[in-house]
Amino acid sequence: MPPESPLSFFTSVSDSPWLSWSHVDLDVASGMAIFFGGQAAVSALALRPLYGRTWHGWYNAPGCHAIVWELVKTLLQGSFSSYSERLALSLGLDGKEGPKYIASRSGTVMQHTRHLAHVLNNSNWRGESVVVGQRISPTPMQLMIVDFKKKVLTGNDTLLPRSSHHSSLPIIATTASIAACAICAIVEDWLSLKMILLGMVSSGITSFIMSTGNITLERLKPADGAPRGDGMLLSDTRIIILRGNEEDVNAVTKGKLRLKLKGGGYTLLLCVFIASLQVTLQLIFMPSGSLAGQLMFLSSLLVSGACNLYLSAKEDDVQSSALITLLNTPEVKTYQASSRATAAVLACLALCWGSTTPPTQVLQEIVPIRPKVWKAWSEFLVENIGKKSKEFVYGESTHDLDDREEKLLLELIDDAHAAYDRYIEDHNI
Repeated sequence: MPPESPLSFFTSVSDSPWLSWSHVDLDVASGMAIFFGGQAAVSALALRPLYGRTWHGWYNAPGCHAIVWELVKTLLQGSFSSYSERLALSLGLDGKEGPKYIASRSGTVMQHTRHLAHVLNNSNWRGESVVVGQRISPTPMQLMIVDFKKKVLTGNDTLLPRSSHHSSLPIIATTASIAACAICAIVEDWLSLKMILLGMVSSGITSFIMSTGNITLERLKPADGAPRGDGMLLSDTRIIILRGNEEDVNAVTKGKLRLKLKGGGYTLLLCVFIASLQVTLQLIFMPSGSLAGQLMFLSSLLVSGACNLYLSAKEDDVQSSALITLLNTPEVKTYQASSRATAAVLACLALCWGSTTPPTQVLQEIVPIRPKVWKAWSEFLVENIGKKSKEFVYGESTHDLDDREEKLLLELIDDAHAAYDRYIEDHNI
């Protein structure tokens, strides 16, 4: 018996009774499926300028209505000439709040910082952690010391495209869309083929435009004579020490990210038109396709939607590794402190050693120093830092402590010893 041809195979599948009854349901599904996966589609689009791959996104994908909405909001909220900052916000490249920031030299306190501080605080880019202290505490903390030795990239310095093991994933979705077109041609469903091609071209052009965009960081210029910008970002489980010029630290705490497209706002308007056309035509004409054609259309959406969903899940990791390159490779030292007290000592040494910053100013932001035992401990620490002691030295407490408080004080002194010794050793003091 001769092998069955692909054309007769798909024709027989289309005419099978078990599929015929669902044709009406597929009419509805093929029209409505384009409205699923909107947030994932926006997240995937936001990665295009980070990767800089012009061949990304050439597949029939759901969720274009969400892209249209975000781009329309960008255009309506201001003039074409000022679209770049709003576009970065719409695509999620900017806009998230960072942790509290306290400048140790100027005394400035920011309850909320900007997006780059959020990225730095939540990034896995921290290097190898050095464990400090052996006490088992319910409040361990991680402490990063970030030294800006080079100028942070801002203004005309654009973020260079990056590659990762996720960057080739869109090939799978593109292959699935091409295969769906081929099968539609085999069963001679030219309408479905055109609708899939429309989705590929529409998504591809939009992705191409976004991939050629430039991400830049705008920062505020400090006043002449401003002190160094040393300070710390504080969250529940992490302390990030920033040391460097005020201008570089401002880039992290106050900097605004922008996405500039070639052609400006008019290019953005073109993206809106193309994506709107795709949504409208697919919604109107796709329910008229054959059963096999609708199945291929839905299959292409399923594969590309899964691709977008996966990229969306990896968005934070990809974005953080890319955006941190704007910091121009600062020197980073990471400590895993066994207790909050250990982290407080490390923070004091990082910000107060060699400066006029009072250690008490740093301590009171991290640990309670008013209770008697904590006050006694903080006095020992302040005295050691003030004398530039290379070993942590303590004497008898002048405070009236009971046995329980004395025991806690000894544990805190052990924490201080561990942090003090580690910092002195690491910084060759």
